[in-house]
Amino acid sequence: MSEKWLYLPIEIIIRELDGKLLLTYYAVKQNYNVIIAKQHKLYQNSAYLPKGIFVSKGYPKNKKGPLFEAKNLGHAVVEMDEEGLIFNEEFFLRHRINEDYFNLVDQIYCWGNHQRNCLVKAYGHPEKVHLTGHPRFDLVKEKFREIYKSEAESIKKEFGDFVLINTRFGLYNHSKGFNPKHKFIKSLYEHFIEMTKDLSQNYPNLNFVVRPHPRETFSSYQQEFENYKNIYVVREGTVVKWSLASKLVIHNGCTTGIETFLLNHPVISYMPVTFEEHIDEFLADAVSYQAKNMNELNSYIDSILSKGKIEIKEEMRFIKERKEILSNYYAAMNDNYAYENIIRLLDSLDVNSRDPLKESLLQVSDASSNEEEIYNDSLFIEKQIKNFFHKLDEIEKNENKMIIQKIDRNFFVIKPQ
Repeated sequence: MSEKWLYLPIEIIIRELDGKLLLTYYAVKQNYNVIIAKQHKLYQNSAYLPKGIFVSKGYPKNKKGPLFEAKNLGHAVVEMDEEGLIFNEEFFLRHRINEDYFNLVDQIYCWGNHQRNCLVKAYGHPEKVHLTGHPRFDLVKEKFREIYKSEAESIKKEFGDFVLINTRFGLYNHSKGFNPKHKFIKSLYEHFIEMTKDLSQNYPNLNFVVRPHPRETFSSYQQEFENYKNIYVVREGTVVKWSLASKLVIHNGCTTGIETFLLNHPVISYMPVTFEEHIDEFLADAVSYQAKNMNELNSYIDSILSKGKIEIKEEMRFIKERKEILSNYYAAMNDNYAYENIIRLLDSLDVNSRDPLKESLLQVSDASSNEEEIYNDSLFIEKQIKNFFHKLDEIEKNENKMIIQKIDRNFFVIKPQ
């Protein structure tokens, strides 16, 4: 009997895993066999996997070789770029999806019109470029927030009332060390350090949780804030539960700002400096309240702490305008779910296989590149997967019976039962 196989690579667990598990859950409902694994393990075994569909998560051009190899082996390749929401068009076309790679893939799943228009204008073939949204953003919708309710409550108990500060300064504060070439990011990093210290002193009864981007050096923040009792530096778990647990979120040009906005949660972009080269990152700032200096930031925080929101003139119009801006960049708003759009498109691909999974030939050791080691943020385990699926069962009020088989560390086969 022929079967449908879907292959989902994971690079940064805390950012990608939950969205991929959501897609897995509903794909299994549609009789897909799914392998979800760390990316290097998945790609090095493409020759031993049944013909199926590789869902690329987006890579620089120098890392796309395994996808060309997978296509040559008879697999389909579709693109669901993690970086397709906020990007510089010239960089995106040169490094994320060049013409050779565009011609390789069978389908491209776009976050919204901005990404789709960029690709169609550059390469044509609108029939292979689809508006889907991204499963990661499905998780901020009302339907799925229950997944994070108990974890958010646990965070509240541990940290009390706190402000979440999300950073994204990896170009400067890189895991491999500081890079002074990126002067704007360096300036932002330094402003955020000073901002956090000032807020710590201005609000001594409030806690501040700094959540660095996975590509940043974690220890640099620990060293900066080691003498501040109400500042904590964390990196565990998805941002959704941290946002829900917080009183408000502060960021600058970060995708987490958009996620927080879609959660209907107070979000402020702190913008002490701007730089023309980074104008493409405006979206996350545009959907946030914008503070240009500490006085404005303190005023916003005071308003949120006392009234639960920021009071401005024509507030409803302001919110509506932000949603209109976002709708050009993100397609799956309101009751439009990305996972449904993606599975419908996957179903249109004729890639079934009668071949078995060659488990005895799989090479799933934990050897990985230095870069992989730098960006790894622990592992995902069977219990974690089962708990996530159980919460989805509760939301759907129906058990999705499946078999979860651990092949090795960070390598799972998930099938309909």
